[in-house]
Amino acid sequence: MHMKHRIIKAIDSPHELEILYRESPKEFTCAFPEVFQTHPASKTLMAWQERLFFEKGIAEDQPQSSLHLRPRDVLLTVVLSIIAGTIVKLPHFFPTLDGERFYSRNLGGIVVGALIFYFCRQKSAPVKTAISIFGFLFGALIYLNLLPTKLNSQTLILACMHMPFFFWSLLGLAFLGGAWTNMPGRMDYVRFNGELLIYSTIVLIGGMVLTGVTFVLFGLIDLKIHDWYMKNVVVYGTVASPIVATLLIDRVARARFRISPLIAKVFTPLFLVTVAAYLFAMLFMQRSPFTDRNFLIAFNVLLLVVLGLCVLSIFERNPTTSTQTIDILNTGLVTLTLIIDLVALAAIVFRLGSYGFTPNRLAVLGANLLVFCHLAGILYSYLWFIRGKAVIERLEKWIVGYIPVYTTWSIFVAIGFPLIFKFE
Repeated sequence: MHMKHRIIKAIDSPHELEILYRESPKEFTCAFPEVFQTHPASKTLMAWQERLFFEKGIAEDQPQSSLHLRPRDVLLTVVLSIIAGTIVKLPHFFPTLDGERFYSRNLGGIVVGALIFYFCRQKSAPVKTAISIFGFLFGALIYLNLLPTKLNSQTLILACMHMPFFFWSLLGLAFLGGAWTNMPGRMDYVRFNGELLIYSTIVLIGGMVLTGVTFVLFGLIDLKIHDWYMKNVVVYGTVASPIVATLLIDRVARARFRISPLIAKVFTPLFLVTVAAYLFAMLFMQRSPFTDRNFLIAFNVLLLVVLGLCVLSIFERNPTTSTQTIDILNTGLVTLTLIIDLVALAAIVFRLGSYGFTPNRLAVLGANLLVFCHLAGILYSYLWFIRGKAVIERLEKWIVGYIPVYTTWSIFVAIGFPLIFKFE
């Protein structure tokens, strides 16, 4: 249930309101002004209005004043960006370090580590929680760096590919201040990731424009700064982009219009048409996916994109409204994707039977099964909601409740596969 409606439900219970606030202070504070605007006569809400906004001088009709960047937030972002960028450049400072080995095992952890510190600081996470999160992060990085370097090792590549999802889970724990059982908080974290992807892209595009202009301007005065600029400014800027994007989302754009739900709603019908056309074309052309490895790779990407589109559009819909067009489009897209994923699963099983078991094939099979079960649960819950036999909150709980399954699988592949297959 969205925080707004939970506040309305508990409007006459100071005790319940206190529980909601302690459960998610940020979400409660963001949702409160709209509730108070519709219930201005409530004495309980009047007290909460003063409690939440008195010191900040925020009137209910001017929530935007809380969006100003604080110098300490900017300073924190700059310091984290410099530290993360400097760590990323270690192979440049110490040529004895193998750059390919260093980046494949550490790059994700470096960037996520900076974001974890940001949220632990901003969310005032308990010291024990912060220490535990960083303990797991450093432990995972040490493990990756201790893995033996073996030419063409499938398990090593799989470990480096799957461990970042564990890092992502640790970032979510920091985002929630350690309260991982907070389901509304998990939904906020998923929303944050959609916005982070978009804002990071915008920051990177801006950086590319700045880079182009810089090269042109210095070229006009015959100063060759290309190599130095690429090795320093571009590296630091690229590493800083998700950190800067996080600051913008957390302090500037959090109470404004969100971009990711709009993009999800725009691209959902387009993906529906594309997936339907592809399914028809595959049948018409009589192309067999059972021997085409590229087919499986493309469909793993498609599964993740469809899952992301559905999740973002679901989380931003009004729970009090009846079935909307986007709900029909989402169910159609999920249904078609499940059909094609069944073909992909059959192809994976065929390849296992024909060419034998390998770590790569088992990892792809496991990932496809996980996503298939997740999408199947989404479709099942969605159909119950459309038929009026369930509330949208049931669907949301299924979506975020499944996240630990992905985390468990990523840990198993990263740690278990190298041991089981003897670093093959």
